[in-house]
Amino acid sequence: MLTGRAVIGEVTYRVVMEREWVWYGGRLSIDFVNTRKQRYAAGRELLLSSADLDDWLATAGLRGHAPLAEATELREAIDAGVRSVVAHTAFPAATRKTINHWLARTEPPHLEMRAGAPVLRTHTGPLSRIALDAAELFGTDTRNRLRICAGSDCSGRFVDLSAGQRRRWCVMAVCGNRAKAAQHRRTKGST
Repeated sequence: MLTGRAVIGEVTYRVVMEREWVWYGGRLSIDFVNTRKQRYAAGRELLLSSADLDDWLATAGLRGHAPLAEATELREAIDAGVRSVVAHTAFPAATRKTINHWLARTEPPHLEMRAGAPVLRTHTGPLSRIALDAAELFGTDTRNRLRICAGSDCSGRFVDLSAGQRRRWCVMAVCGNRAKAAQHRRTKGST
């Protein structure tokens, strides 16, 4: 496991990479979208099997199992929503339909009695939790902070939580440094 910190303005982002999982998205649903890397090209799928999905869900702190085909369908629907928001185009009806499908499968919280004391029980499957996070993201002004990394070989998705909302890279220490080094080489080569 690789861990690090990226400091942007007054906000510190915790960057964790486990088994190629990345956690710089700023939201559960965006980290889930980032399980398909390098979308600028053909993409590189990290969820190749049900075991991969189970590992990601467990690493993300989500309990339960989910079918791989349904998980990738939800992930791609969320990504279509991200792309539409970033491009300022119409929000896809299919994205809304897919997210609503998983929201409808969410159990409402309720009180149970355990050892004579009331206990709040919430049971939501992992895909419903991801869909709820996506709905909260798309359905609020936070959607205006969605970004796609400007790195020439990245295209990671993230929520810009910086004060000035001018963050360009998923991780400054990686993509930002690559871009700055390339700019330095271009500038040095032209003199």
